[in-house]
Amino acid sequence: MRYLVLFLAFSLSVSAAKIEFRDLSFKEGLAAAEEEGKPVFIDCFTDWCGPCKWMSANIFTDEAVSEYFNENYVCLKIDMEKGEGVEIAENYGIRAYPTLLFLDAAGERLLIKVGASRDPQSYIDAGEQAQDPERNLPYLLANKEANFNNPAFMREYFQTASSANMLDMADVDRYFENMEISEWAKNENWEIISNTVDDPRSEVFKKALAKTELFIKEQGKEAQMYFETTVYYALANGLYRARTGEQYQAYRELREELLSTNFPGSGKVALHLDLMENEMNENWEKYMAVAADGIEKHYWDDARALNSVSWTIYEKVDNPNALAQAERWAARAVELEPEHTIIDTQAHLLYKLGKKEEALKLEKLALKKAEEAGDDTEDYQAFIDEMMED
Repeated sequence: MRYLVLFLAFSLSVSAAKIEFRDLSFKEGLAAAEEEGKPVFIDCFTDWCGPCKWMSANIFTDEAVSEYFNENYVCLKIDMEKGEGVEIAENYGIRAYPTLLFLDAAGERLLIKVGASRDPQSYIDAGEQAQDPERNLPYLLANKEANFNNPAFMREYFQTASSANMLDMADVDRYFENMEISEWAKNENWEIISNTVDDPRSEVFKKALAKTELFIKEQGKEAQMYFETTVYYALANGLYRARTGEQYQAYRELREELLSTNFPGSGKVALHLDLMENEMNENWEKYMAVAADGIEKHYWDDARALNSVSWTIYEKVDNPNALAQAERWAARAVELEPEHTIIDTQAHLLYKLGKKEEALKLEKLALKKAEEAGDDTEDYQAFIDEMMED
């Protein structure tokens, strides 16, 4: 019994680990930091931010993380859309959530990190960087010009300034303007480009895009994905926001400029955009024609893309030939990634095609996999019940 009591006590102490966010105002937090000789750590969150909630539940309760921050920081948790949080967000340029804000006792930025990393150690690393007088934001800002031709220094400077919303893209252009493009693809410089250059209209991006094969040779699949996603998100945003003929024309011109380089993956980007445009216009006949022309060429090894298109066709198309083609794509997605959500798509298509027994068998498999994963099964059971009653 003695050992059981000790074990339970140990278990409770571990499960109770958490960062002790103090019930203080911003001003009171700075005063406490001054008195205790510590910097301030602020979890900048909003009520609607899912990653913020995940981070609170899974990172701030980690034993090593909580021990580090409780010992080394005055910790505050402030909603950036309520009360004094609104002014704090404006003063420190906080636009994305979650943001981890590290300040000295005078309220000066030491470091700003955006996002909810799944690695607990990365939070401790950030805390240590903020307190390192030769790695934190004040040091990097003060020593930028003296180290402007030092790739390792500038990589850390650009990444840190970018997270703090203090990056001047003119500095990025200036850094690369007199450098041979073969050097752009080297590790430190590649990290600068891939982590800070997200506007395909920038001269740095355009020059890099024209030499994608060089970057892919040096950096592999990561480089190809960078070019694909940067171009796609810029164009998709332009298409989505094109409410006037002039805006749509601007989208078409930028699309022509970027995709005419025929970089590896440009065909896949074009397919993404064509599907998106026809979905927006609810032109399902054209949507199906675009899919039929490009799926096997560009999506055949991408289970998520196959599943997405297949489900859209299930919901929007009644043509038996189109549904049969979508079911084949869904089957390929299941072959690649037999997850319950993907299996469910194929089951729905089979049922719509009148293949009830096959559909029922697959949906039961989807239900079983969802149960094993601890995911919600209500919709799967409802679909099974519907088929059983038919």
